Amino acid sequence: MEKGRRLCEIEASQGRRFCAKISRRQTGAGTESLATVAAKQPDRSKQGRRCISTEVELKLAASVADLAELRRALVEMAPASACSQSRLISTYYDTPDLTLKRRGLSLRVREQGDRFIQTVKSGDPSSFDVLTRGEWEDELAEGYPDPNAAQSGEHLPDGIAGDLQPFFATDVTRTTFAIEPTPATRIEAAIDQGEIRVAGDGAAEPISEIELELKSGDAAALYDVALQLLDVAPIRIEPRSKSERGYQLGDEAETASPVVHAEPIALDPAMTVEAALQEIGRACLAHLLHNEAAALAMDPEGVHQMRVAVRRIRSAISAFKRLLPAADRRRISGELAWLVDILGRARNLDVFATELLLPARAELSHKTGVDDLAAALDRERSAAYQRVERAILSKRHAAGMLRLSHWFEARGWREGPAARSALLTSPIGDLAPHLLDRRWREVRKRSKRFGRLTAPQRHKLRIAGKKLRYTLELLGNLFDQDDLQRFMKRLKRLQDDLGYANDVRVAHDILRELCAGARRSPVAHAGARLFEWHEQALAKAERKLRRRLNRLHRTAPFWREPEALDVRSGRVQA
Repeated sequence: MEKGRRLCEIEASQGRRFCAKISRRQTGAGTESLATVAAKQPDRSKQGRRCISTEVELKLAASVADLAELRRALVEMAPASACSQSRLISTYYDTPDLTLKRRGLSLRVREQGDRFIQTVKSGDPSSFDVLTRGEWEDELAEGYPDPNAAQSGEHLPDGIAGDLQPFFATDVTRTTFAIEPTPATRIEAAIDQGEIRVAGDGAAEPISEIELELKSGDAAALYDVALQLLDVAPIRIEPRSKSERGYQLGDEAETASPVVHAEPIALDPAMTVEAALQEIGRACLAHLLHNEAAALAMDPEGVHQMRVAVRRIRSAISAFKRLLPAADRRRISGELAWLVDILGRARNLDVFATELLLPARAELSHKTGVDDLAAALDRERSAAYQRVERAILSKRHAAGMLRLSHWFEARGWREGPAARSALLTSPIGDLAPHLLDRRWREVRKRSKRFGRLTAPQRHKLRIAGKKLRYTLELLGNLFDQDDLQRFMKRLKRLQDDLGYANDVRVAHDILRELCAGARRSPVAHAGARLFEWHEQALAKAERKLRRRLNRLHRTAPFWREPEALDVRSGRVQA
């Protein structure tokens, strides 16, 4: 309670001082008006781009009960370095319409002893980088923000000075350790324990985490330290910053954790193959980690996006498999297979309930057992989401994410044969068309004599199309975006049609499990009527499905130069 009161007093005091200074600028005799202040702002359009100060930091969530053991482990890693402890009180500011949040920025003023440090950070979930953020700092004379500060102020939007107000604050006790795993590597480890508190309404959330900040050396060393800590106590990667958590805590409308969708990956044709693979791995892992909170909140889209992220990682490993050590591929496949199975079970039940049962329920409402079927699905979905929760919070998942992150960050594939390493250093722009060719040939092979394909064979075609789509998404930034979108539009329509048929097939298997052999139960009766309804819809859509497949076949693969194509057949010439 005392800490909470102290935090509210600080918020109120900083808010009053900040508003008083703005007021003096606006109305005080002999002081500057806002117009004068704005006129003195540097004209950023005429300046060269400032080099970004980059913070490279790995954040790890830990239980309060485990902090003492983790502290002892860090002391052992840094026996020659005396640890230090300090209290850090940080107030985060934004405008009423959240201008900074919308731009992926955070602004805080930290009180540390008798010093005040203003920090502006860039980076948001859509940036897909768990480790790095832009960071700019200035020491201030007083404990309220200064939009004109030399370093940090330059990165704030113009014209926000009069609108800034405190939104939330953090009060933590920080214990720091200097770790030097190698002579060239320095890491500052910090244990933070305290709370986030929203200004005004008193909403609060505890902070219990470890931050590993790279001061010099290879970023892969952060994961080495994290894996050592995992042997001591359960920890897991926390992709959210304190500012992200504070905004979510203070947003009444944002009652659930946000779902993050995959964004295009910034690749350049001239970058090496291994640099491209590293960027792809970082992006896919960040996509996965940023959706853990939504999945834990039982958000179906959070589970779906986690599953998509895992499949994108597996697709990337498969696309580059000829360049990667076989042992690494097998290990990664095993690392992810159990997770995708657990996520897949929950996703399949979601699809059954929301995309198969819900659309048909109005027409089947008079049928016996429809409510029983819905109730059985709800019970099974609840059990599936409990398994998802246990998996995400398990040591196995934490270790898997740390090991996989380390592999991408350290470019672990370099331990492979020298011949492969030579190809890994070639430009990705040269290799990408070959990777897509292989995926495209598989789609065409799987679609031959489509009318005669069985349900399992159509499922294999769907998987081939999905792998092509994921590979296109991962490498898409290397190609003309109009060409990419035209091709993707046709591919996605085909995938949706094949996906619908597969959803019905999977639902048949789920229904058998729900009925547990009782073929004449109300649930079985309702399921049979439901599948009749969907089979009729699939039969009507068959002609459209074949047209879409033919249209895709006639589409020239845009990733090849025109002279390399026979446009009439759409086939790549030898």
